[in-house]
Amino acid sequence: MCVDKEGIAMKKIISKFLLAILAVLVAFCGLIVACAMDPSLEKDVAALADSLNLHIDIKKPEEEVQEASANAEGSQTDEAASETDKQENEPVAVTDVASAGDITDAAAAVSSFTYSADKEKEYAEYLGDWSTSGIDKGVVDDLQEDPLVNEDIDEVDENGEQVTYYDNIDEMTGYSLPTRDVIKLEDQTQVQEELKEIGMGYNGNEYSFSAELYPYYQILNDKCKSLYRQIYANTLNMWSEFLPAEMASPGEWNNALLSVVYDHPELFWLNTKLYTEYDFGGKVVKVRLYFYETELGNIETAKQNFAAATEPVVMMAGALETAAEKEQFIHDYLANKLTYKENSLDQSAYSGIVGNETVCAGYSKAFQYLMQQVGIPTYFVAGWGGGLVSGGMHAWNIVNMNDKYANVDVTWDDKDTIIYEFYNKPDSDFHRHKRMFNSCYLPACE
Repeated sequence: MCVDKEGIAMKKIISKFLLAILAVLVAFCGLIVACAMDPSLEKDVAALADSLNLHIDIKKPEEEVQEASANAEGSQTDEAASETDKQENEPVAVTDVASAGDITDAAAAVSSFTYSADKEKEYAEYLGDWSTSGIDKGVVDDLQEDPLVNEDIDEVDENGEQVTYYDNIDEMTGYSLPTRDVIKLEDQTQVQEELKEIGMGYNGNEYSFSAELYPYYQILNDKCKSLYRQIYANTLNMWSEFLPAEMASPGEWNNALLSVVYDHPELFWLNTKLYTEYDFGGKVVKVRLYFYETELGNIETAKQNFAAATEPVVMMAGALETAAEKEQFIHDYLANKLTYKENSLDQSAYSGIVGNETVCAGYSKAFQYLMQQVGIPTYFVAGWGGGLVSGGMHAWNIVNMNDKYANVDVTWDDKDTIIYEFYNKPDSDFHRHKRMFNSCYLPACE
């Protein structure tokens, strides 16, 4: 793969910079002219800005709720009718295989999505938004925090020139945490209105999750394990709106959701960029999940595309003799196949397996899923990548081989010629990677 990632990144930065300057100049000139004509307009402009901000913050989630509700209504009716037929403890495997043409079309569609970046925050802001609510107390007490490494490592190239080892990789940090759309209910009347005719959907109590494959489930307390099973089951069945199975705080519900997202790359249709919670008295009384129905089109067809794209890779990797050979095959396959580029599905494994363009979240979830399919437990890791100022939210993996753990960052190994500077590394050599949120509790890589 020969991709000028530095050029792409520079063009992206210059374009954003020029557009921002143009927008500011136009707005500034307009305000100057308007306020000069009518000095009293200055206060009206400020009030209008405030009202517009409020309108934007509230209107968008409402529109998404209505759209998601309309899309889910038909599938909910079908799922409810067949609920009594669901007896198995694991997701049903997709057996229909799409044609090569379907896969090519799906890959092209994924690559064509546009992307609108959220406002980036700094490391401390992200960390301040998270709590340990719902994490087992023993797990929390046992955690030994390591400081964020904030240094460049300099090397000398073949011409004797001093180079910065981490040059440009700070641009390749594109993980997005789920954003909460919080709707606060002020009184019992509002609560009753919102909860009218809403049930728990699927409680998921028939599912169990092994410690070897699903470490994020294990770190939760019993209450949040119940929420985890419910989120998993409702996502599996495309049931988007439900009452929590347990009375939970926002922090508890958020950690249960994060754990499902991190453990299950196969749930690629779950939109992890946004969810809605309805709060009353400090408790979550109703939640709404969103699915990538618009981006993916027919979810069942997307599942077939996903299975068809996975099958040949798993077959080739599985034919290799050792776990080490299988791991390197999957690592190199994704690094050769993928180009780092943002799009509307870039937080899902689908973008990395069916599509050809994604960001670190897509690389990591695709690697996690493919490795698990060849029998190697592999975990998704969320945290900070790069410098304290220049870096950003990032995702990578931990590979578990016979209870020996190692870090792998396929994204940062993806150069014109594949490198292995971030391949099977202990924590001590995994510079500028800092685990955050629930990923703090994964095993140490030593």
